[in-house]
Amino acid sequence: MDDTSNIPHPLFSEMEELVRNGEEMEWKETARWIKFEEDVEEGGNRWSKPHVATLSLHSLFELRSLLLNGCVMLDVEASSLEMIVDLYVEKLRNAELIAEEDAQEKVMLRQN
Repeated sequence: MDDTSNIPHPLFSEMEELVRNGEEMEWKETARWIKFEEDVEEGGNRWSKPHVATLSLHSLFELRSLLLNGCVMLDVEASSLEMIVDLYVEKLRNAELIAEEDAQEKVMLRQN
């Protein structure tokens, strides 16, 4: 692998929430991040000004706990989501955080 593989690239991500629209459920985009966070303003017709998002103290404690006690994989070489899931489930099994049958049936949604 060459040294260019760890160069950061611009990233766009969005958050959608499942909301009820009359009788039907639909996904609505509620936030997006390009460099800063933008939220959908009241009424859903405009985006807020870009801002730096903040976290509550409780969220930071929960993050710390997950980083210390959970399985974290920050630099994974994989070419598909399925490969990432396979690697993560293997790490969870090795750490004895999930059982083999749970990995196949619940996490990976595969039937034996």
